[in-house]
Amino acid sequence: MYHCFIKFIKLLLLLIVTSVISGNAQQNDTVDSLSLLLETKKGGDKVDVLIRLAIELVNSNSRSSIDFANKAYELAYQIGDSVRIVHSGRINGEILRRNEKINEAITILTQILPIAKRNSFKNETKYILNSLALSYTVQANYDKGLSYNFQSLVLREEDGNKAEISISLNNIGFLYFKLRNYEMASEYYMKALKLKKEINDTYELDRLLINIGLSYNQLGNYIKARDYILQGFKTCEGNCFPAIRIEGQFGLGVSYFKETDYEKSLLHFNQSYDIAKKEGNIRFQLENLVYLAKIALHYSDNEKASNFLKEAESIAFETEYNLLLIEIYKLYSDLYNTTRDFENAAQYQSKYIHLKDSIYNESLIKNIAKIQTDYEERENIAIIATKEEVIQRQRSLNIAIGVIAVLACLLIFVLYQSNKVKKRVNQALSDAKNFIELKNIELDKKVAEKTADLEVANDSLSKVNEELDNFIYKTSHDIRGPLASLKGICNVALMDVKDPVAVSYLEKLDITAENLNTILTRLLIINQINNSSVKPEPINFDFIIEEVMLLEKKRGLPPRLQVKKYIQEGVEFYCDKEFIRIILENLIDNAIKFYNDSDRVEPFVEVRIEEENREMKIRVIDNGIGISEAKPDKIFQMFSRASERSSTGGIGLYITKTACEKIGGQVGLRTTPEGYTEFYVKFVMDSIIAPAEFDA
Repeated sequence: MYHCFIKFIKLLLLLIVTSVISGNAQQNDTVDSLSLLLETKKGGDKVDVLIRLAIELVNSNSRSSIDFANKAYELAYQIGDSVRIVHSGRINGEILRRNEKINEAITILTQILPIAKRNSFKNETKYILNSLALSYTVQANYDKGLSYNFQSLVLREEDGNKAEISISLNNIGFLYFKLRNYEMASEYYMKALKLKKEINDTYELDRLLINIGLSYNQLGNYIKARDYILQGFKTCEGNCFPAIRIEGQFGLGVSYFKETDYEKSLLHFNQSYDIAKKEGNIRFQLENLVYLAKIALHYSDNEKASNFLKEAESIAFETEYNLLLIEIYKLYSDLYNTTRDFENAAQYQSKYIHLKDSIYNESLIKNIAKIQTDYEERENIAIIATKEEVIQRQRSLNIAIGVIAVLACLLIFVLYQSNKVKKRVNQALSDAKNFIELKNIELDKKVAEKTADLEVANDSLSKVNEELDNFIYKTSHDIRGPLASLKGICNVALMDVKDPVAVSYLEKLDITAENLNTILTRLLIINQINNSSVKPEPINFDFIIEEVMLLEKKRGLPPRLQVKKYIQEGVEFYCDKEFIRIILENLIDNAIKFYNDSDRVEPFVEVRIEEENREMKIRVIDNGIGISEAKPDKIFQMFSRASERSSTGGIGLYITKTACEKIGGQVGLRTTPEGYTEFYVKFVMDSIIAPAEFDA
């Protein structure tokens, strides 16, 4: 009795000292109950209780949580229970990873993975692969991390669980973010967000939105970045977990830092750092210290920058965060160069180069490209298999049609014989009827022969078109993998090569690879247009034009070029948004590409959207170098180039025409009375599908 009383007093004092909320009292009751239950259990039941204790204490007492998880794992091995070995090992690895004991986590997870696979524990295998992927990503061992991520994604795609697929897509996006491939990271994050919206899944939606915001920071769209981060905060409605507040405040700090608003960025970095320090989040302590040092260097406060870097370096040495350690070494080198301490600057520059080369090496780039290509090839094979299944069904249908045709011919033959019998009854009419019937039979035979020839020709043409589509689709995807490797090698080389001639060649090689990638992308767009169905919805022209202009700004607008737009108010237009975006993107890009670079002319591009005589017109007008109207239809043909400035092989206007025809529009070229070049697209308003027609 006395022992119970002392135990109660200790629990009460613990609650007072840590100032926890009432929910923790309930947790302590659960822990006490499990502790008492542990003394009565043996074997597999004891392993289960140890696992429950480890999970209960994971957020409040990490040391005890790790201890219980280890005991559960050891006991499961002693009794030789494969199910519990895998389950306890996976929980143990997860807890170790969360407490930043990465190598220990990898050791246990690697031990249990073959056991899970051998026993076909599919769910456990998915989670083990996922945890290994995150562990290797933290270590900056990105090729192994990506390999495990894709293995986990394949298993989840086989199950068709969209919530789990979105988690894998988010993790792959995080890995590409660490690789500084922010476009690929954003692509995977957006795929994950799309799946969550489809199934109304809110699990870790706040973190995913913040991840998207962090990607937009690196892509230079800071307004959009802050919008996604604030959406993430809104999702948890003021009750965000500390980790979410740490990451969100850090993301806002990066956004303002890149806009050179250092006062606002300093405010957010300090908030993120304070929460990270309170919660023991080492990674974001380091992330914030690196940016605080950058701000101090900007203000030439070398002493404060040195203090931040010393603190960061001392923390980083005890962790696996090699990517952040690279940043720290680079900033140290910059600091010592500023203070003219060239000996220390050279020492840290050497550390920076050595560590960076150990991570971003040629082997890593090749492995990443191979893993990505293997996964995409698996997807392509699945798509081709699906198409072949459709073709096989069509063949079966054709055979059925042939059988029906034969039966029909037999029926005609029987009727013919019957008619011959009837003709004998009336000899007077037989000659005339026989003559007419013979002529009809001859005519039927000719029609049947011509019809058969036409069907053969149509089948051959369909087969050629399908084979061409498959060839374009697979070839484009096959080439993009090596292109990604080539661009990756160029980017790494440009980071280190200093020789101006070599840099020039690498830049030209990178531009050539990018142009080829653009051509392949446009060929895939043609394939997409030919095989997509039209999905009408209300069109927001202003939003689409803004998206196109953001893309053009990223590519780089010519100097002095003015882009104007006019959208008639009150116009309601329903069409396929993706086809409209393709049309506007290609016409605007074409006008910008062929702008007038003369110093005596103020170049402009004007986009006009208006209704005229029951027609919706899209007009793109420019005062560029102009296009001859001698053969206006020729410029809309594939691989027709209007000027040597074209770097995409003359596909853009062909894509525009194809997209227009797909949605019932007409595209043309004319010269305005002022002598400007105008591309126009027009749709008959009476043919537009209203919302009531497609909502049903």
